[in-house]
Amino acid sequence: MLIAQRPSLTEEVVDEFRSRFVIEPLEPGFGYTLGNSLRRTLLSSIPGAAVTSIRIDGVLHEFTTVPGVKEDVTDLILNIKQLVVSSEHDEPVVMYLRKQGPGLVTAADIAPPAGVEVHNPDLVLATLNGKGKLEMEL
Repeated sequence: MLIAQRPSLTEEVVDEFRSRFVIEPLEPGFGYTLGNSLRRTLLSSIPGAAVTSIRIDGVLHEFTTVPGVKEDVTDLILNIKQLVVSSEHDEPVVMYLRKQGPGLVTAADIAPPAGVEVHNPDLVLATLNGKGKLEMEL
């Protein structure tokens, strides 16, 4: 007869914003059940902000290029997904980015409205050549 042991919880602080929790011993497969429940609870209850859509002048779909921009639209979207923003607003807001080349387009070039902050302004979004021009709505 198996005797169930009471699980113990230990916390390991990885850095200022991350911790690692260890719960042991658990029955086989029970860790997946706990992990998925915890993940779903955290995702549904932690507020946050992110870019949910973009509109680029002169671009009809994501599988094209922007004249004068080194990256194609797919790469540009992947770079924008790395953007970290916070918002004091509960409703969606619009940000604009307008830049004319040559040079790098960074998150610092985004003009956020009041109450919205870009936390990684040095993130490189695109590279413009001499005649490159990038205008987008986020």
